[in-house]
Amino acid sequence: MSNNQNDPLVKDTATIFMACLFILVSVIALWDTTHMLDSDSYVFPRAVALAMIVFSLILIVWNLIKPRIEKKETITGASTVRRVSLVVIMLLSCLAMPWIGFLIPGIITFLLLMYIAMYDEWTLKKKILYPLVAVAIVVGFYSLFGNLLQVPLPIGTLFE
Repeated sequence: MSNNQNDPLVKDTATIFMACLFILVSVIALWDTTHMLDSDSYVFPRAVALAMIVFSLILIVWNLIKPRIEKKETITGASTVRRVSLVVIMLLSCLAMPWIGFLIPGIITFLLLMYIAMYDEWTLKKKILYPLVAVAIVVGFYSLFGNLLQVPLPIGTLFE
């Protein structure tokens, strides 16, 4: 990044726009929970929506207070193929869950997303540690939501 005095200071308008979009989605989610009668049904969505509003507002204020210097260089390694692949993999995972369940597509999706999104070189340590951590995270969330919080997760028609 250049520290030249002639570089224009710019606001990150894309981030501010996306934060406003997340606030709008959160407000819609909050409004949608007003039709839920059972408190067990609306507590979690409301908590997430309120947290998303608070963090989005913090992000907007941060970007308005602290402008950034516009970069001239481009990020290497970024590509449309990677971005589209991430979305396609997530959609395929969602489509597979009714048949296979939550756990297997969750682990496979996490591993694939991690592989595609990784810009750094895959060292031996990363090849061993990252998949283990990925499996631990997915199994941990599966256990937390499925067993402790009693959230119904897809079992999969193949295993019924």
